[in-house]
Amino acid sequence: MKNLLTSLTVLFAFLLTACSSIPQDKIVKKPLISDHHLMMSLLHRPVTEDQKMMLAFAEQRERYSNDIFINTVSIKGPKTDEDNTQRTQHVYAALIERDVNSIRIMAAE
Repeated sequence: MKNLLTSLTVLFAFLLTACSSIPQDKIVKKPLISDHHLMMSLLHRPVTEDQKMMLAFAEQRERYSNDIFINTVSIKGPKTDEDNTQRTQHVYAALIERDVNSIRIMAAE
């Protein structure tokens, strides 16, 4: 009986100390698996100071631009060729449009 009690005590002590000796895993950040996941992780991130400075510079440049110097020319066909003035908008484009950090890129239609 004494041997059984001693062996149970040793076994119980071994089980108690065995759990504490297991190394604790730290949280490992998973890499983004696609460009879509990267895009979604970058939405609504805080605006950095240098980005605020660049946006303020672009706004000031736009405000003080002179009409004499025309930087871009918009070339369009006759208005009779325009059947539909509404453009379709993709779901992700609508989501990105609301983001503070996104920029507008327009391509030829």
